[in-house]
Amino acid sequence: MNRVKLSVRVPMGQEVMIRRYAEARGLTRYQALARVIEAGLGAVVDAPGAGHGSAGDDAIAGLESRLGAIEALLDRSLFTASAAYAYARRAALRGDGDADRTDSMIGEAAHSAYRRQRALAAEALS
Repeated sequence: MNRVKLSVRVPMGQEVMIRRYAEARGLTRYQALARVIEAGLGAVVDAPGAGHGSAGDDAIAGLESRLGAIEALLDRSLFTASAAYAYARRAALRGDGDADRTDSMIGEAAHSAYRRQRALAAEALS
């Protein structure tokens, strides 16, 4: 393969990122720049094997998996906060002494608060 020498000017912020990339992988700055160019060119022209392939797909799959876990955690946190709200509200109002009825009412209030917050979040994303 014949190589052509090119002179490239990049903003300082990109140079810092290239340098950090090189240090993390034990490469020279020039080797790192070559990899960055190959990956970027592969992404632009969507050519398989030019830095855009299974490694990129694996990275996206990893991000999707982590995003799913984060969404589940946020959903659980929202429900917990809704239940805490309902219990606190009930304690502040000092309701009647029927524990089963009180728990049922608190559960319904928590689910109602949870559904309201989910609807507001969905609306904000739209």
